Amino acid sequence: MKKSSPAYYLILVCALLGACSSLKETYLATPSAKPKPSATVTMVPIVLIPTELPSNTPTLAPTPFPTYPTKQVLLEYVVTGDHSLFDIYYVDGLSTESNLILYSDGQLIISGKKYEQKILSDHEITQLLSKLESLGFYTLQSNQKYDPTDKLYNFGSDQYESSFDGLYDCVVLNGARPRTLCVYESLKQYLVPGMKNILHFLDNYRPAGLSPYYPDRMFLWIQEGRDPNNDNLPKEAIPWPASLPAPDTSNYGMTFVDGIAAKTIYSLFANVNSEQVFTYNGIEYTVLIQIVLPHEEITNVYR
Repeated sequence: MKKSSPAYYLILVCALLGACSSLKETYLATPSAKPKPSATVTMVPIVLIPTELPSNTPTLAPTPFPTYPTKQVLLEYVVTGDHSLFDIYYVDGLSTESNLILYSDGQLIISGKKYEQKILSDHEITQLLSKLESLGFYTLQSNQKYDPTDKLYNFGSDQYESSFDGLYDCVVLNGARPRTLCVYESLKQYLVPGMKNILHFLDNYRPAGLSPYYPDRMFLWIQEGRDPNNDNLPKEAIPWPASLPAPDTSNYGMTFVDGIAAKTIYSLFANVNSEQVFTYNGIEYTVLIQIVLPHEEITNVYR
């Protein structure tokens, strides 16, 4: 998972806020197995721009995020309900964890210990969607209340206990027959067999021909010293790449990178979402990365 210490992250997000007071359609940027280096390296220290400023407040003019041709989602298997310190930079206000995502141009991205991708053929897309339908995706009944009235669950003789804080696993299908089914993770043991089979299928879906996915956008959180909230940091720090600007801990350590800079940094993490420790001018820095997927809209305008 890309998130750790949710309470700690929420404190940082609050600090940031306080400081600011029909399948194949044509889309741009269809990726190859290995992305081409961009012409420029963009590392943008993040400053949030409030949409309204008091009359006596100078106008802020940080560098905006580069424009990006976002893609349309056809199918997504996503975890939601958690929080991270990056949430405020997403247009919808939440950075989710996509386990599997299929775009309308055929690009499939599967996350896990490492991110993988493939461009699915029309036949492979049809097979995938047909499999979901055969497993009952459109026939399962649910009022999405996550309680004994929700027919996705069978509590049997067990006493139901309500909960208001937790994660949800959602299967979102767009297109001609859109539907979303979400399950409450703490109630997974009570799911009816049909929904269990759907989640099992998506958890294990691995088409032949997958290759590594190299992100072209990401956020960095850079902290001087070692993160005291992570006991699993690598013992040995690695040098910060000389080809990149110095690590910037201003603006709460938030930095946005894209293009070849994103690929370079991702490779230093062994192509895994994690925290890493770097050295620069004899000082250690902890760096957390947050991959921004092709469909995700981001902004540095505080709404």
